[in-house]
Amino acid sequence: MRWWRRFATVPPMAHFESSTAGPAKQRIRQAFEQAASTYDAAADVQREVCDRLGAYLLACDLPLSPKAILDAGCGTGYGADWLRQRWPQARLTLIDFAPAMLAAARGRCLDTQLICADIEALPLVEYGFDLYWSSLAWQWNDPGRCFAEVERVLEAGGIMAVATLGTNNFPELRQVFAGVDDYSHVLTIPAPERLLAACQAAGWQVRVWERRLVRRHYPDVRTLLRSVKAVGAREVQQRRPAPFSRAAWQAIAARYERLRQPAGLPLSYDAVWLIATR
Repeated sequence: MRWWRRFATVPPMAHFESSTAGPAKQRIRQAFEQAASTYDAAADVQREVCDRLGAYLLACDLPLSPKAILDAGCGTGYGADWLRQRWPQARLTLIDFAPAMLAAARGRCLDTQLICADIEALPLVEYGFDLYWSSLAWQWNDPGRCFAEVERVLEAGGIMAVATLGTNNFPELRQVFAGVDDYSHVLTIPAPERLLAACQAAGWQVRVWERRLVRRHYPDVRTLLRSVKAVGAREVQQRRPAPFSRAAWQAIAARYERLRQPAGLPLSYDAVWLIATR
């Protein structure tokens, strides 16, 4: 099968701003279920963002000795493994809405509690944790609902450490798809400054607020789109009724070639890190 046919119905990420979009959440869950076996091999951006979240947390000069840690949207457990090694005596709870991701995390993180649930509606008691951690999960959800759940489950004096995405993701894709059709091929989420403002309005003390592009390069469009699919980030709000033709994919590839840099074809993530105490 030609590569343009395999990717014709697999556009990159999009966001659904409310958990009321049930079918959308189901499709996102299915995408991550299917990507569980390929995720770790392709998730170098996700690992970099997670590593930076850990580095920012340690650099905050906070008294870090958590007794109960929640990893919300744990994926295959990369971040949870770091948390477990850093604080082996802490009670660690992992939550993800994709069972296959939790199964992968189980192999990494023994002696942890794993729960399959939506991080917008945590099945947990109030004030049960002193560290809330989430790396690249909030962008698939309503950040306001996620933040409300943090306030509910995090005890007084607790720490929130979140990495998510801003509004300028995949600008290269936005450029090359412009004029090809009227469908969105990039992630659309609320401005992260709204989350920062909500934190400050609620009386939280913001310790870290960082936003920067994380860029990767690929040899060709096929490899670039395959990397997006391999981490499960392939849902859009409105699917095209028919796949692109071969001619359309050739035009898209030609447009992307104009963006080529010495390292290859660029793809940029608008990464955001927020660490705050209540």
